This record gives sequence, structure tokens and C-alpha cells, in this order.
Amino acid sequence: MANKHHKYSHTTITHHSDGSHTVKHHHEDGKSHKEYATADHDGMIDGMMDHTSAPNPGEAEAQAGPAPGAGPAGPAGPAAPPAGV
Repeated sequence: MANKHHKYSHTTITHHSDGSHTVKHHHEDGKSHKEYATADHDGMIDGMMDHTSAPNPGEAEAQAGPAPGAGPAGPAGPAAPPAGV
């Protein structure tokens, strides 16, 4: 069995009639619980993955976006004319 990457002992999910969910991760210390609401099933699964699993290789970097000062990605603008022209 793989090591868990969190300090939660269990999770409870309340399913609401409008399709939303309330997720509560119960911390091992008995007091540092994490509770949040999600609008739909996809949000519930995303929240569970965010709070209870380690990111896949490269996932954290991809979600962080470009490095500060890296500038926008994409093709370069028009080249400047040669000096003296």
C-alpha cells in the first residue's frame, strides 16, 4: 500500500439535492479539519484530489503557470529594422 500524502483520517461527503456537495476531511489531530463546498461532482473529485494526494510529476509546476518575468508565451513580435536603415 502506498504512503498517504496527508494527515486526514477520513472524509465525509454530503450530497445535496441541487447536485452540490459539502466535503469534510477529518484531520488525525481531531481539530484541524478542512471543509469546503463544491458546485458539482467534478468539483468534489478535484477537491479530494487536491487535498489528499500528491501531484503527478510536473503537475504542480504546470498549475503554477509561467515563472515570474518569463513573459507571455507565443510567437515573437516583428523584428526591429537593422541599425542605420
